Amino acid sequence: MTTVVVVPLFIQFATKPQVINSEQESFAAQCVDAIPKANLDMDGQLAVASWNIYKQQNAGWQTLLSQLAKQNQLLLLQEVKLSDNFQQWRQQNQQQLAMVQAFRQGDIPLGVMNMSEVAASQSCGYLTAEPLIQFPKSSLLSYFPLSNGETLLVANLHSINFEYALDSYTEQLQQLLPALRAHKGPIIFGGDLNTWRSARLSMLAQTTKALGLKEVTPAEDTRTTVMGYPIDHLYFRGLTLESARVITTQTSDHHPLLAQFRLGES
Repeated sequence: MTTVVVVPLFIQFATKPQVINSEQESFAAQCVDAIPKANLDMDGQLAVASWNIYKQQNAGWQTLLSQLAKQNQLLLLQEVKLSDNFQQWRQQNQQQLAMVQAFRQGDIPLGVMNMSEVAASQSCGYLTAEPLIQFPKSSLLSYFPLSNGETLLVANLHSINFEYALDSYTEQLQQLLPALRAHKGPIIFGGDLNTWRSARLSMLAQTTKALGLKEVTPAEDTRTTVMGYPIDHLYFRGLTLESARVITTQTSDHHPLLAQFRLGES
């Protein structure tokens, strides 16, 4: 099984490469391509989970991750540590992955990851440096074929955290906008968005509204909060949301957010 690790050339704050999309707009990224062998959805149904896995520091992560992988066609993971234990789990569970390496601990990459049984046709990685601590935060765009002939664009972010102002937080979002605006099909946008104050939530709401995205809000909303605000989010477009829920867990400092979609809009 092939592991696709998107390792941007601008790791360690080197010069960012430039990629031109189909609309001839330029944006910073490094991309890798693959040939998917199947569609991402299952008979028009698409189950998605987003989870900050906390570098697999807490016991029980394998059990919960196995449950999520079994119940969902797509996992958006943040703070993944690509350790030997994680690689062993992934091979046993027959999962494809694309990962953006934000930084390394020793020789082990850490960053955001999209994981599924079906490989993405393309994945593009981005980095933005935390202004205070200067560690990068990573973002990932992946494109997946769907059974109705459309292409799903998935945006997975671990957002800037250690900044009261909105400059770097805005910059990270703006990196993804050219691709998101150019995409004509369905979109899933989410991750650990670190929305721990109202100004961040307002900016996120403006950005997602401009893209035509709707928010997934579970009826029993037990998402992880900071300063009283939920920090994990999923947004969508071009799909019908059928259900949403949160799994409360001690295996991470974040609770997984799950959503069940049907292809097409009702």
